[in-house]
Amino acid sequence: MGTYCLAVCEDDKMIQEEICRLCGEILTEAQIPYEIKAFSDADELERFLEVRGQVFDVLLLDIELGRKSGMELAKELRIKKDRVSIIFLTGHEKYLREGYSVQPVQFLLKPLKREELAEALHTDWELNHRPKTVLLQKGSRSLSLPLSSVCWAETSGNHNIRIIFEDRDEEFPMSLSELEILLPSGQFIRCHNSYIVSLKHVREFKKSTLYMDNGIELPVGRKYYKSVQEAFVSFINQ
Repeated sequence: MGTYCLAVCEDDKMIQEEICRLCGEILTEAQIPYEIKAFSDADELERFLEVRGQVFDVLLLDIELGRKSGMELAKELRIKKDRVSIIFLTGHEKYLREGYSVQPVQFLLKPLKREELAEALHTDWELNHRPKTVLLQKGSRSLSLPLSSVCWAETSGNHNIRIIFEDRDEEFPMSLSELEILLPSGQFIRCHNSYIVSLKHVREFKKSTLYMDNGIELPVGRKYYKSVQEAFVSFINQ
């Protein structure tokens, strides 16, 4: 899974630190790897982008900054056809109509509410950045498989794994540990030495059993119990 890169542009140092802290907590709970870089004004962020290019997945922009506003920077980026995700931060609703011209993910009114920030970040991640396929090798073929259709994977004979999709099963010459590295941790969890499951397809988690949406029951190993429980709760609360 790639790293979710955020730029926080806010001129009030205390608010800036609070936003960075909340973003870190929210993304850690969602098991999304992230990097956050803070900026105190739009000019500073603009200079960084000119040198480094668009390295961020989402910009959290305070609208009212110093010489240049977050709104002005957003409009300049859109003129350049830059489609980076933007979340506006503002203390005034008067900017809402003007801001929609740059198609932001969300407007967040100050003082920020944690649940609203979490919703904005989760929405952007789900729509724009969450991996949608995994590339696996099978013989001389490279197969791009849609993650949404993967129900779970299990060990098979001869050092193979079997992936159970919504409509079929298929074997691949690799280990579960190798597959685990390729799968996004927020969507998939190792629940047993012999199983990795898609949290999307888990209907219920009870005691040491996962009840899948196709009626199959899968075991949860003792050493995996806590991590599965935390991942399941985090997933359903997104």
